[in-house]
Parts: sequence; structure tokens; C-alpha cells
Amino acid sequence: MRLSLVPRRAPMLAAAGLAVACAVSLSGCAVLDGRSPFDSSNVSYADVERALPGVQDALDEADLPVEVSLYTGSSNCEGACDLGVGVSLLPAEDAPRPDLHPDALAAVLVVVLPEESGMPVYVRTGVSEDGAGLDLEPAARALGLDEPPFSMSIGEVHVPKDELDTALELAVARLDR
Repeated sequence: MRLSLVPRRAPMLAAAGLAVACAVSLSGCAVLDGRSPFDSSNVSYADVERALPGVQDALDEADLPVEVSLYTGSSNCEGACDLGVGVSLLPAEDAPRPDLHPDALAAVLVVVLPEESGMPVYVRTGVSEDGAGLDLEPAARALGLDEPPFSMSIGEVHVPKDELDTALELAVARLDR
């Protein structure tokens, strides 16, 4: 009987394939039916895409003091993505170097939040073509969106799906004062 000097490749390839499959599934980057396997909201990218036109229609009908665009929001795609509708705010074209007034944020929320149920909402500020941007933090703080159960990270407020009504109440109260 002669021993081969060439290592057996099949077991090594199988082990490598298994390691890659485990790493991808544990990282949350694998997508099953449009969802991360660890996504706690159970919302797919397709669900968000279906929700965006209704939100856009409501925004188009509203007279808002800021420019608004939509995106697919998420909090973390390394684990539970928590997908939802994202709203990006830009200064209006005719506005001088603006700060985001709390009433402007409240007005956007009053339009967007009633259109959503079952998925979180993310609000962030963007930068226009001329480099103008808005500071979201003071407006979010004025509405109380900078404390739990809401969360604020760099330039973005996360409204959990279970707190949409609370955020709406805060926005309406701000506009009613």
C-alpha cells in the first residue's frame, strides 16, 4: 500500500464551505426571502419598497418647509437589520443656510407616521448639491426623540415600529403649541 503525498481535497473543501456558510449566516448578511436571518422586525426589502409610494404620495400632497426624499432605512445589517422607511431631509431650495426647526421635523412626522404601521421609521438629514445640510439633533431633542424608546445616532433618528404612535403624539403636540 502506497501513501499519497497529495492531501485529500474533498474534506478540506467541504470544511471550508461549511465555515463560509456559517460565517455568512451568523453575520446577518445572508438574505432569506429579502430578510436578514436575524432581522427582528420581520420586514423585507420588498415590504419597504411597497410602502414607499404611499408615503411619497402623502409627502407630495403636503406643503413642507424642507425637501424630503425616501430610502430603505436600517439600523444594523450586521445583525438584526430592523428595516423600515427612511426619510431624508434637505433644506428647501430657497432657504438660506437653515437649521432644521423642530416644527419642520414635526410636520414631516405628522405626514409620514400615519402612513406607516408594522415597520420602523428612520429620519436623517442629507446634504444638498450645493453642500447645504441640516442639523437634526436640536430638532429631535426639542421633540423628545433623542431619548429611549427612540434612538439617535449620527444624523439619524430611529422611531421603533412600536413607538410610531408616541412619536406622532409628540409631533402633533409640538405643532399644537
